[in-house]
Amino acid sequence: MTRSNRWVKVLWVLLLITLVLSCSGINLRMSNESKNKAIVTTIDYGEFLKTANMADMNMDTVLTRAQANGVHAVAVNEISLRDLAASGDVNISTYADFSSFSRLYFPNLWQASEKAVGARAISPASLVVASSQANISAFLKERLHARFTPAEFISFSVDGTDYFIMNAELRPVVVDMNQTDKNKPVERELDARLGFDKRVLDKLKAMGFDIILRPGYNTGSNTVYLAEYGKTIRDYNVKYLIFGDTQLNGAPDRLGWIEEPIKKYDLTVGIIETASQLQYIKQKGLDEVMESTGYPINRVYSSTNDEYVTSSQERYYRWVRGTIDRGIRILYVVPFKDQKVNYAENMNNTLAMIKNYHNTMQDKGYDVKAGLPDLSARMPGSAHGLMVSLSLLLGGMLYLIYLLKPNRRVITGLLAAGAIICLGLNLGLHADWSKVYALAAAILYPSFSSLLLLLYLKHNRTKPFLVQLLTSLAIILGINAIGMYTVVTSLADIRYIMNVDVFSGVKVAFLAPLLLFVVNYLCCFAEAGGFKKNLKTYMYKQPNYLVLFLFMVGALMLYVYVGRSGNTSGIQVSGLEMRLREILENIFLARPRFKELIIGYPALFALVYLYRKYGKDYIALILGLGVMMGSISMVNSFCHVFTAVMTSVNRTLGGLLVGTIIGVMGLVGVMIVEWLVKRYWLDAKTE
Repeated sequence: MTRSNRWVKVLWVLLLITLVLSCSGINLRMSNESKNKAIVTTIDYGEFLKTANMADMNMDTVLTRAQANGVHAVAVNEISLRDLAASGDVNISTYADFSSFSRLYFPNLWQASEKAVGARAISPASLVVASSQANISAFLKERLHARFTPAEFISFSVDGTDYFIMNAELRPVVVDMNQTDKNKPVERELDARLGFDKRVLDKLKAMGFDIILRPGYNTGSNTVYLAEYGKTIRDYNVKYLIFGDTQLNGAPDRLGWIEEPIKKYDLTVGIIETASQLQYIKQKGLDEVMESTGYPINRVYSSTNDEYVTSSQERYYRWVRGTIDRGIRILYVVPFKDQKVNYAENMNNTLAMIKNYHNTMQDKGYDVKAGLPDLSARMPGSAHGLMVSLSLLLGGMLYLIYLLKPNRRVITGLLAAGAIICLGLNLGLHADWSKVYALAAAILYPSFSSLLLLLYLKHNRTKPFLVQLLTSLAIILGINAIGMYTVVTSLADIRYIMNVDVFSGVKVAFLAPLLLFVVNYLCCFAEAGGFKKNLKTYMYKQPNYLVLFLFMVGALMLYVYVGRSGNTSGIQVSGLEMRLREILENIFLARPRFKELIIGYPALFALVYLYRKYGKDYIALILGLGVMMGSISMVNSFCHVFTAVMTSVNRTLGGLLVGTIIGVMGLVGVMIVEWLVKRYWLDAKTE
C-alpha cells in the first residue's frame, strides 16, 4: 500500500468519525420532527359568520358540520366597532357627518355633543358611535375605558341613546391572514378593536371547540386592557395564539403582557407563511416574543393564499403539499370566494374540501385530532459546530487529493491550517456558522460525487455494464448522502424547522457544483499537457454530429435546470406536469423531484452505457453535467429545512425508484436511436 493510499484511508476514517460525532444536530431535528405529526385545522369564526349570513345559513349548523368534518379549533378575532355596526348593534358615522346631520335635524343632540366636547378639537374624520341598547353601551364603556384615556374618547347620552366620540388616532382593522403583504390591497376603513366577545367564546367552548385567539393592536394610550388576555387564556383553556395585526401591543420592548401567559400556559404561537411561501409574515414584536419565550411556535398556512386558484383539485393539492412538503401544521381556513358560484356553494365546497384534506392526511399518517406538541428549542453547541466544520475540512481535503493529487507536505499543511481555522470559528468567535456549513456541504459533496464517478468510469471501462451502473449509483447516492446528512445536522434547531431562519445561497449551491464539474472533467481527462492544454484542445476540436446533438441535449438540460430552480422559477409548470405531480403525490409520501427523474437518472444510465461502449470523453462531459444536476437536486431537497427529514428521504428513495424506471426507458430510447443511426445513416454512407 502506498503512502498516498494510506493517507486517503486515514482521512476517510476520520471523516466518518467526525460525522458520527456531529450527530447531536440531526438527533435534535429528528426528535422534533417525529413529535410534530399532528395537524390543527382551524376556521376563522368571523369570516365564516359573514359567509353564513350572506348565504342565509345558520352559523351553529355550519359549526356543527365543520366539527363533523374534523375541525376541532376555531380562530376568533377581537370584536371591533365595525363588527358591532355590521350586526346592527351600533351606528357609526364620521364626526363631520354627525355634526352636519345633528345641526340640521336634532339641535338638542348637537348642543349635548358641543357641551361634552367643550374646547377640545375633534377631527372631521373621527368616528362617532351610537348605541341604544343598554348591554351594548355597557360593553362599549367597559372596553373603551380599558383602551383609551379620557382625552381619547368622549361619551354622553341623549334621549336614551349613548354616544361615543373617538378622539384618538384609529387604524383600519384588517383580519385577512395576508394583511401585511404589501402587494395585496386592503380596504381603508377606520376601526378600533374592543377585545374578545365573551358570547362567542362561551358558545364555542360549549360546543367543544378549541379556541385560537388572535390578539390585535390597539392605538389607545391606556393599557389596562392587556390584563384581559391572560384571563381569557385561562378561562377558556386556550392553547394557541395567532397575532392578528401588523404589530403587537408594546412592541418592541414592552411585551411582558403576552410573554408571561405564553410561558405560564404553555401556548403555541402560530407564525403565518407568506403568500410567496418565503418565510413568515413579519409582525413587529413577533421576533422578540419568539426569542424570549423559547420559540414555542408552529407554522400556519392560510387558505386566503388560494384565492387566485381556479381549480378545486389544485387548491386541495396546495393544502396537502403545504403540510407534507413545507412542514405546516396549522391550516387556517376562510370560506372560498369563487365568484362563479354563490355563497352557499362556496361554504359547502369549503367544508367538503376540509373533509377531503383530513381523510388524505390521516391516510398519510398524520393525526388530525391531537393537539400540537411542545418542541425542543435547544440549540446545538460549539462542540457540535466544531465536528461539522472538521468533517467539511476532511471531505474537502479528500476532494482535493482525488482531484489534484497534492504531495504529503501540502496535505499536512492544509489539514493543520484548516484545523486551526475550525477551532477559531467554533471555539473562539462563538458565532453561528450553520448556514455556511450547510452551503459548503451543498457545494462540496455533489462535486465530489461527480469526480469519483468520472474516475471510476475512466478506469473501469471493461467491467460489465450492470456492475458499472450499480457502482455508479452507489457512488452518487453514497457521497451525496454525506452532503444530505451534513446539511441536516447543520440546520437542526427549531428556527430552521419553522422557517424563521432560512438556508442562504440557494443559487450558489445550484450553480457552483456545475462549474466545479467542468474542473473535475478537465482534471480527470487531462492529457500530458495538463489542465490548460486539455481545455484548449476541446475548444478547438471540430465536433461531429453526435457531439453537436449531445451539446444540444446538455443545453436543454441546463435550461430546464436553471429555469426550474429556486422560488422564482422562470419556466411555468405545465398542466401535464401538474397532473403527474398529483399522481406521484398520491403514490409517495412526497413526490420525487423532476430534475432527478427527467435529467439526473436518465443521464446516468446513458452515460454508463455510452461511455463504456464508445469511450469518448465528450460523452462524460455532456451527460455528466446531467448527472450533476440530479446530484445537486438530491442534496438541495435537504436544504428545504422546513421539510421533515424523513419526507426528504422518502422523496429521494421515490426518485431512485421512478428515476430507475425512466432511466431504463431512456436507455431503451438511446439504443433505438443508436440502431436507427447505424441502420439508415451509417449503412447508407458506406453504400
